[in-house]
Amino acid sequence: MMELRHLTMVNWHLFDVADIDVTGHVGVLGENRSGKSTILDMAQVVLTGASRRFLRLNAVAGDSGKSRSGSKRSVVDYCLGTLGEDQRRRDEARTYIALGFEDTEGDRPPVTIGMALEARKSDSRETVLALFVAVGTVLSSKDFIEQRGKSQFPAQWEDVRARIVAAVGEGNFVNHRDRASDYVREYMRHLLPHSPYGEQNASALQKSIVNAMTLDHNQTATQFVRNYILEDSPIGIKELRESIQTYRNISETIRKMRLRLEALRALRVVLAALEEALETKFREEWIAKRATWLAARATNLDFKTKRRTEMARRDAAAKELDFIDEDVKVIDNEIERLTAAIAEHDAKTGRKSLQQTADVAGQAAHRASADFKARMESIRRLEPLRAMCADGFKDFVPALERLLTATAGADIGRVSDELSAAEKSFAASGAKWLPKIDEARQTIIAELSGLRGRRDEVIERIRQHAAGGARAYLGDDTELLCRRLRQRGMVPRVLCDIIEVAEPEWVGAAEALLGRDREAVFVDRADISAATAIFKEGRREFRHASLVSLNKLEQFRAKPERGTFPSIFRSQDPDAMAFIMRRYGTVRLADTLDQFNRPGRAIMKDGLYDDGLVRTHRWIEASQHKIGKAAQANALRSLQDQAEELDRLQTEKSKEAQAAEQAFAALKTICEGRDDLKACAAAFAAAQTEIAEAQARLEALDGAGDGGLRDKKRAQQKLKEKRLDERKIQQKAFGEHDGEVRSAERRLGEGENVPGSELNLRVARSIYRKTFPLYSAAKGRIVYRQRLDAAAQKGFAEKHRAIADRALKDADASDAERLRIERRVRELLYDYFDQFGMSSQVGAESEPLREVKPWMEQLIADIESNELRQYERQAREAAEKASTLLRGEFINALTARIGKMERELQSLNRSLYAHPFHNERYSFHRTQVVEFQPILKIIEIAKTSPEALDMLFRGDVPDDFPHKDTILALEALLEDPVKDFTQFEDYRNFYTFEIHMEDVATGRSTRWEQRRGTGSGAEQQVPIYVAIGASLAAVYGSAERRAGKPAGFALAMFDEAFSKMDGKNQRQMMSFYKNLGLQFVIAAPFEKRVAVLEHMDTIVEVDRIGEQSRATVVELKEKAKRELMAIDPDLMSEDELATRLAAE
Repeated sequence: MMELRHLTMVNWHLFDVADIDVTGHVGVLGENRSGKSTILDMAQVVLTGASRRFLRLNAVAGDSGKSRSGSKRSVVDYCLGTLGEDQRRRDEARTYIALGFEDTEGDRPPVTIGMALEARKSDSRETVLALFVAVGTVLSSKDFIEQRGKSQFPAQWEDVRARIVAAVGEGNFVNHRDRASDYVREYMRHLLPHSPYGEQNASALQKSIVNAMTLDHNQTATQFVRNYILEDSPIGIKELRESIQTYRNISETIRKMRLRLEALRALRVVLAALEEALETKFREEWIAKRATWLAARATNLDFKTKRRTEMARRDAAAKELDFIDEDVKVIDNEIERLTAAIAEHDAKTGRKSLQQTADVAGQAAHRASADFKARMESIRRLEPLRAMCADGFKDFVPALERLLTATAGADIGRVSDELSAAEKSFAASGAKWLPKIDEARQTIIAELSGLRGRRDEVIERIRQHAAGGARAYLGDDTELLCRRLRQRGMVPRVLCDIIEVAEPEWVGAAEALLGRDREAVFVDRADISAATAIFKEGRREFRHASLVSLNKLEQFRAKPERGTFPSIFRSQDPDAMAFIMRRYGTVRLADTLDQFNRPGRAIMKDGLYDDGLVRTHRWIEASQHKIGKAAQANALRSLQDQAEELDRLQTEKSKEAQAAEQAFAALKTICEGRDDLKACAAAFAAAQTEIAEAQARLEALDGAGDGGLRDKKRAQQKLKEKRLDERKIQQKAFGEHDGEVRSAERRLGEGENVPGSELNLRVARSIYRKTFPLYSAAKGRIVYRQRLDAAAQKGFAEKHRAIADRALKDADASDAERLRIERRVRELLYDYFDQFGMSSQVGAESEPLREVKPWMEQLIADIESNELRQYERQAREAAEKASTLLRGEFINALTARIGKMERELQSLNRSLYAHPFHNERYSFHRTQVVEFQPILKIIEIAKTSPEALDMLFRGDVPDDFPHKDTILALEALLEDPVKDFTQFEDYRNFYTFEIHMEDVATGRSTRWEQRRGTGSGAEQQVPIYVAIGASLAAVYGSAERRAGKPAGFALAMFDEAFSKMDGKNQRQMMSFYKNLGLQFVIAAPFEKRVAVLEHMDTIVEVDRIGEQSRATVVELKEKAKRELMAIDPDLMSEDELATRLAAE
């Protein structure tokens, strides 16, 4: 085995010249910032050839590969000895660093690998002078320096090179200063003779060494495998990417073109609907105008026919009237002759004077009856006097009661003596009470006037409050004062408007105690003098108002004490609270009588108040509350209720006053009237007697006869009545027919808006003539005839009018539909232009049918016949190219890399299977990433059916093709516009990985991801250290060495490793690494030395003094290790530990 035996540093950070001889497993111990990581970084730089592709300097295992304290240290910084910002030990330096290896079996010559560097503070990058491999010697610092007197200086590289060549010979010295990879491959040829040393193997080696030094504990198994196990070998798919991108672009263009075509076709459908709507509109308007004209013509014809018919009927009725008039004239002459004969006969017999006597007597009876009824009505109107005169009318009321009782059931034919006596008695007593009753009547009228005035006043206050004027809850004087102050430019505030009672249970007591103070008026302090002058001038007008003296409130602005009367109020106005404090600041709130009885002023919730001397009840109706918005709203409602109550009382009092007025007038009539009821009854009886006598004498004369004159006269009168009735019938018929004639003539002569008039007919015909050319007459007449035949109306005019009405409605509906479709056309055009860009030929407001439709038809024709076919041809060509490149480059390269990945994981799993840790076998497993499954399936298909790949990007995969779903899924993945193609370049992205731990005894398996989530720190770290150790062993081939083959070097370097493991786990891990054949170098702080000493062969202690570090080497022999293990408490049994403790 080629083992690290020597480390040389010249001008490397804090080490000026250092030679460190080591053997076996090495522990580098030191305090923080002592320089132990500097040694490991030197080894990293030498082993990687300072390749920036792999270097991660000054990083700590477990810190996600980040540098300590955010350090960005570089090779230049190490060469110049950078300590901090602008602090360096050297402004320029020539640096030599080297690692020496020797064969532990002595079969092969020693090998030294190293670098010669130059750095300056003015340059950001170092200059590599040499990347050398020297076979046959282990170089030390003496080979790289020159002595000048007592001082040592780095020698020139050419001198150093000459020394080395002289020592080993030209054939055993190689310098690859320009390519770090060639340098690594060169030293692998000597240090790993059994392994291939191709470029990929060199990269894997460098990556594994750096990964071990910068191991990240916080990564997942997938991240670990991708970053630490598998080779970073991206697939070059630039041409494939470009080809697929071209196919994507063309496909996207085709998709957009098809979207344009779909949008244009949708627009064509809407434009077709617009054409249909316009066709319907023009047809219905044509039909409506034709129907209107035909309806006007039919109605005009009806009017003329009716006029002609009614004129004939009217003339016939006029002739019949003339005939009847002649006949009536003959009858009137005969009646006049008979009347004269009857008069001559009556004069001879005296009948006329008797008839006159009977008529005069009848008139007298009628007057007596009317007077009786008026007298009785006056007595009935006296009824309200009962209530009016209840008190203080001792003689009058009984007389009224007797009169009203006696008149009950009285009739002009029956007037009793009792009624007559009661009437005379009442008339006698009523005269003397007339003034007093008039006074009672005037009192009622005065009360009515008072109610009316109060009602008007309340309504006026409500009206003013609603209009924003006077507030309903304020007194008149307060409102007047506020109005005067506002007229002078002041801003008056009333106490009840600017305070609120914060505790509802104290509202009644607060309202009652404040009383008139609720309407106290406040003004701004600057206006108090002017306000006082106004208040003084209106001492009669403002008698019930009050103005607050603001200049006396300054000392009362303190916050009220809890439990006092002012504490129940809330206000934003400090003057208002100061006023309450001034007036009522010493009044206590008492919940019980004991509290009330204490000395001083106090008030209870029910309004019981003690002013310090006298106790009173303070109470105000809830309707009179004024403090706060709610109370003021209640006051307004109370005022409205009061107005309603006054309105009701006024109505009742008005009825009472009207009844009193009527009763007083009736009483006056009775007292002043000359004829009483009995006199009226006597006059009526005398007149009835005279009528009866006159009628008896007339009947006697009628019995004697008049020679049949009266019978003849009655017969002529009946005949006249009959002829007059016939005349009325004819006159009515004449009037009806004449009215119909005049109505028809009037309708015919009216304006153009009257259907059937001559002017209406001419206008309808004119409009129809203008509309006639606007639509095909042949099609219009066919539709019109169909509708006319289907019309259910009886007359032609009604049929035509119904057709016109229906056509107008359909025309309006089609016009509304046209407007809706035109809006839809504009919406589609806006959407089209938003999605596909504006057009120079049309816009969203262009005329749809004249401008948009030709443009649309041309675009559809161009797309369907030219552009779409051209792009589809280009898409097929791009698809064929992409398919060829996908099969020829990508799939083959991916297949090779996946095969290599599988071999590496199998090799790693074999190493892990042969080396269990903690009685568990570790193994790596992979799972395909879902989104990349189509690509991985295609790889499997290509292995068995390569011809199936010919269907890629064909677009017409048959339904029975066995791999159709895979082909379509792969096309969708590759054509996804949002998919990042760079993910396809790294084959590691196609899989996720997991580490399984299988118990050797039970066979139970656990995934690392589970342990990471629930296990302790050590349980989480162990799998990753096992994995990195197996990875290193796989790279070096140290775990599967075969007899007869030379063993190479197997260097595993860790910086502050095993941070979360206890001593036992650390020892087991180092034993595991030994079994893998690794030579490990571990940097750790001094406190970790107990756990590592027993497994180390060499201890390098690093000390820092000032700005310089030095290394001290201690070699541990087997006996020392055994002694250390013997005193290690972790390795003792409980009994041994107890014995040791007892001995101490």
